[in-house]
Amino acid sequence: MCLKVFLLSLFFSFSVFASQISLDGRFEVQNTQRDLSHLTAIYESNPLLGLNFQGLARLSTSLKDLETLGYGASASIPLFSIFEFSTRISNENWLNSATSLSHLLFLAQLKINLFSVVELFFSGGWYKRFVKLNKPYLLPNLVGADFTEHDFAVALGTQIFWTPRLTTLFKVSTFEDLSVYNLNNPYIQAQLSYQPSPEGGTWMVYSRYKLLLGFGRLDSLSVGLGTKIPLS
Repeated sequence: MCLKVFLLSLFFSFSVFASQISLDGRFEVQNTQRDLSHLTAIYESNPLLGLNFQGLARLSTSLKDLETLGYGASASIPLFSIFEFSTRISNENWLNSATSLSHLLFLAQLKINLFSVVELFFSGGWYKRFVKLNKPYLLPNLVGADFTEHDFAVALGTQIFWTPRLTTLFKVSTFEDLSVYNLNNPYIQAQLSYQPSPEGGTWMVYSRYKLLLGFGRLDSLSVGLGTKIPLS
């Protein structure tokens, strides 16, 4: 119970330091497991000592149960206007199976603008996963895990600025805001974003297809709706 209260409180406590809040709701249809609804809150801070900080909290539910609770924190340092280094720590608790997954993720990202209307991006890095069985854990279990895994993490895609208010994004990735997946379990995402006014927030709608390479079957299909709300 303490774990649930703690993680739910992250949705609100991070907002004290946030310059922007992103809210995301996603419905995921899985091939072999329960269908899930995900609610995610992401809090982005103002730059501090040249670093950008981000906090995240997420809960996922099936039709009857609270399935997962998770949170993460990251820091990034922009270099020039096209290059960025970042590191992230996250923790996810699968409550029904009493499994805890913690991730350390290190990334470098390159962005290239073409003619001011097309942006190409590539991220590459490395992650380590710490798995603890039979009990949910409040803190990331970086010590004393039952087993660990590690691999490369990659993402690539393009963003097209059709107008100052309307953009589309297409990407292939093995990680997202909280979760990190194996190289043979990437997802493909298409997203449409609309900003009603320069000072206002941004609305996004997207679809995500996650597959298991080498097996030729659908792993999951998601549709989501999100918004970014500036606070300063």
